[in-house]
Amino acid sequence: MKILIDTNILVHAHNASSPHQEKASHLIIQAMESKTQPILLPQNLYEFFAVVTNPRRIENPLSVEEAISICEDFWFSEKMIIIEPTTTTTLMVFSLIEEYKIKKARIFDCVIAATALEFGIGTIYTENTRDFEDFSFLEIINPFNNS
Repeated sequence: MKILIDTNILVHAHNASSPHQEKASHLIIQAMESKTQPILLPQNLYEFFAVVTNPRRIENPLSVEEAISICEDFWFSEKMIIIEPTTTTTLMVFSLIEEYKIKKARIFDCVIAATALEFGIGTIYTENTRDFEDFSFLEIINPFNNS
């Protein structure tokens, strides 16, 4: 099963101040060691870097070097699949924008959803379930819900 790991899961896993740090870390490790195909997009790594190095976003930000090292570890991991949007993805994004009436910064979530659709990824792990609830082709799982 292919599962897209959203940026917020990565951030929680590498943010010592997060109440979800342990669970997020375990989730990523478990996905990488199972038959699950954990998937990231370059966009997830860019967003991760932007958040974890910003003291306005997290209490104990990582150094640039630490953040780059983590991003490179994911990029070169044989257990994490990195997929890149294609020219087809771009056209799908514009189609989804029209279909779902996407506006403003929601385009970035739309890029993630379109990439998932193009590559046959049916599930996303995210804390921000509302960001993807319009996309009926995605199963959205918040791993931090106790239910």
